[in-house]
Amino acid sequence: MLKQILGEFLKLDGVTAAVVAGRDGFVIESVVAGDVDVEALGAMASTGMGTSEAMSNELGKGEMYQMLVELENGPILLSPLSEDELIAIVANANVNVGRIRYELKKNRDRITAAL
Repeated sequence: MLKQILGEFLKLDGVTAAVVAGRDGFVIESVVAGDVDVEALGAMASTGMGTSEAMSNELGKGEMYQMLVELENGPILLSPLSEDELIAIVANANVNVGRIRYELKKNRDRITAAL
């Protein structure tokens, strides 16, 4: 079921990967259209998420909902799903980031229920 839900992200124009990983960096499930090293992505997403959450705590900014890494060839969106899991969505340069954010918000409960 989780793979099917993640597959819906690949239907969005410009999305090349959707990966659910544990906070330990190990990939739980992924869907990929293209050349993405999901194991490396899971590990780096976990590290990035931990660092961002630590920064949030240090600055007293509260809970982190989402992290957007804007890169030359497209964004990577990271978001915690629970205390133990996160999602990383990789896209091409001209993607509609707002649409990805909307779809993630809309499907968050479905994703966590499928875990």
